[in-house]
Amino acid sequence: MKLVRYKLTNNALTIVLLLIALSIVGCAQTRLQIIPLSNRDVAILSADDVVQVMRRAGLSDEQILEFGTDLRNGLALSGAAQLMVGDRVEAIFAAQGNHVYVTTRMRGSFTHRVQKER
Repeated sequence: MKLVRYKLTNNALTIVLLLIALSIVGCAQTRLQIIPLSNRDVAILSADDVVQVMRRAGLSDEQILEFGTDLRNGLALSGAAQLMVGDRVEAIFAAQGNHVYVTTRMRGSFTHRVQKER
């Protein structure tokens, strides 16, 4: 049996490395989602409340813009929501009275007082 050897040119090597890099980046990106949970109380958050709570929970401006409506709807309709990254829970948001209680994996727990709209 004869050994076959291939000679990689610079262009071919560049393409191979680019494909490997893109596959690694594609695997590293996990899907973020907000899932509503049932709760006894609900909270109607203003846009400022949503931004403050999500920022303090560690979300970026782009994530707030994309998922802020989902969080607001989850708290308004169900009273609680969880932030999932892939199959892992990163944060839980729950309404009780005039407060939203937040527990996060990376930033601990905090309470946010809901601002009354005028």
